[in-house]
Amino acid sequence: MRQFHVIATLAIIAFMFISSFFLFDKQSDDTSIPYEYANAEAPEDFSGDNASEEIIMSYMGNKTQKEELGRATWKFLHTMMARYPETPTRNERKSLYDFMMLFSTLYPCGECATHFNKMITEFPPQTSSRFAASQWLCGMHNKVNERLHKPIFDCSSIESQYPCGCNEPEDE
Repeated sequence: MRQFHVIATLAIIAFMFISSFFLFDKQSDDTSIPYEYANAEAPEDFSGDNASEEIIMSYMGNKTQKEELGRATWKFLHTMMARYPETPTRNERKSLYDFMMLFSTLYPCGECATHFNKMITEFPPQTSSRFAASQWLCGMHNKVNERLHKPIFDCSSIESQYPCGCNEPEDE
């Protein structure tokens, strides 16, 4: 039953991400809005859309389920960032930004969502490239690890931990 909840949660998250592509009109493919992770600023036209929204989910009482959900979620998010385009379009950047902002209000663990929502408001998603997105998420993961007194991960090796898997399919 536990596995069903984790799978159902991941399916909902994937559905939200995919449907976010259809919610926004195709806009120009302008990728010339660079910004650095160190600055931790959201692009002007992205900020304020979902930041600091009310957390929807209640607190999770079962510690084991909360830990399982956390591990599955980090795996999902890191894999998603590893597959994010190296040079995303403006629409792809906005989709990732919106997904992460909504994710911070909809995460099934209310306590976790509250903490993540505060962090994401202070350190908005970095969407200018695959590298920027994966480094941003690794930094956020480390902030959570620090709060939970868990080991800090070396973000310089994040790409080897969550390979893109973006190779062309082999001929069958």
